Amino acid sequence: MIKSISIDEWNGTTFNEEIVMNPTWTDTLSFLRKLDGDKFTLVFFEVSDTDSALVGGGPEYFIVSITIDGNIYTLMNDKQGNSEILLVAGGQLGNYCDNICIELIPMLEVIKYYYETGKLLETHKWKQE
Repeated sequence: MIKSISIDEWNGTTFNEEIVMNPTWTDTLSFLRKLDGDKFTLVFFEVSDTDSALVGGGPEYFIVSITIDGNIYTLMNDKQGNSEILLVAGGQLGNYCDNICIELIPMLEVIKYYYETGKLLETHKWKQE
């Protein structure tokens, strides 16, 4: 299902990327747990030309975006979106609306489901971009 996963690794302004082809769930979990919002800031999942996922940020909050058939879906939480949280994703510091800043357990739940099925976990709230 997942062709490859990659994680960025920053050392100051120098960027390296580690890639695992045909990753196991253990490989995937290892990458996701590295996300610290500093040295490791983005995990990218390649499935096909039209399907992919990314998880950015860490260590407390994460941004989760999944693309299926070219349609982009962002994972939401129950917050009202009245404040912003600073996160680093892809090496870039940004202000993210608090209603898309996801805690560790919900992030792992949706990514595990996506890893296993290639689909969105419908028990969670998604916004189509």
